[in-house]
Amino acid sequence: MLHGMDQSHDLATIQLRKNYISPPDVIAAVDSSVGEICCPLVVVDVTTGCLCDETERMRIFKADPRFKGLVSSMTKKVDKTRIRPVVERFFGYVMFSHAWQGNEPSFQDVNVVNSVWDLPDMPLNNKLRVFCLETRRFGHNWAWSDTCCIDKSTSSVLNQSLTSMYKWYANSAATLVLLAGVAHPSKPGDLTLSLWMTRAWTSQELLSPNVIFFYVSEWKPYFGNTGVNSKQSPEVMQELADSIKISPGTIVTFSPDDLGVRENLRLASTRNAKFDEDVAYSLVEIFTSDIRPHYGKEPTLSDISWRRSWLAMERSPYLRGQGSRRHTTAVSRLRFSVYNYNPPSLEGAEMKSCIAKLRDKFPRQKVRIIYNKINHLFPARFTT
Repeated sequence: MLHGMDQSHDLATIQLRKNYISPPDVIAAVDSSVGEICCPLVVVDVTTGCLCDETERMRIFKADPRFKGLVSSMTKKVDKTRIRPVVERFFGYVMFSHAWQGNEPSFQDVNVVNSVWDLPDMPLNNKLRVFCLETRRFGHNWAWSDTCCIDKSTSSVLNQSLTSMYKWYANSAATLVLLAGVAHPSKPGDLTLSLWMTRAWTSQELLSPNVIFFYVSEWKPYFGNTGVNSKQSPEVMQELADSIKISPGTIVTFSPDDLGVRENLRLASTRNAKFDEDVAYSLVEIFTSDIRPHYGKEPTLSDISWRRSWLAMERSPYLRGQGSRRHTTAVSRLRFSVYNYNPPSLEGAEMKSCIAKLRDKFPRQKVRIIYNKINHLFPARFTT
């Protein structure tokens, strides 16, 4: 439309064209809105079945009529209230939550055949395909599964994905949970007895999404809740609350600040994982910590204070008997990014002046008493 107006010699059309924002300004505003939303690094295009990174999704968006409509229809000023809903709708994605069952289709497997629709006809490949079909049925074009949407051969991608998953689930349009092993028709109580409820990573996959749907075998809705967000189902939320000992309201509107350290660790201690470290790494965003995964490696010397604190926590009766000690101690294997602080040096007259002031305030005997008290303090303890 704008191109036609630019070519017109009609005075009224020329005057009308002056009311429109230039395309580069609108495109810049759209790019800014896209950058503000938190999306997975790679998703499945449920139409083509191909894996798409952020660059490819942006290319597809800019070829979409909705993008062209935004660029050609802005008048007077850039209207972000119009841009944001279009961006969120186009880039909205659905997350998959499930218990791994063996050789799930990987990033490399999908890339070799180019599409999830071309994977061999096997049960675990079919599980992924049905998830993509459900995503399409919900009206979304992007699907994310931890099996094929993370290039686990690239450590930087793996680390970024592990530390971003909580946000990805929280920002998803919906999360679909497959309760493998739960037969159809399901009955109350089947959810909390499922394998899914025992896995480490599924804690955040339950707590972080705003919209979640549970499925049992044959992809039938759990307990007959067809099309109902389970976080709006009092029956399902109460069943979960009774199982994990967290109030239904907290499960529905969970924030990392809602639970204390002990509660988070108690919940983690009841979960299992193939690798001990995963029990710890699954808590990264729930603790809002700056941990970076390092599989199979012991902590560095900079982690000594954490280890001492954890040992004190392990002796706490609060956690005693709460799940396997092997899994609770996995948390102590975390590596932390430590912020180093180098205080300014004091030299010469300035140092002598500071020492003199301290001597005036604190007699030597009192200083020694304070030093001995600090030196004999117990390691820090987690408290709520």
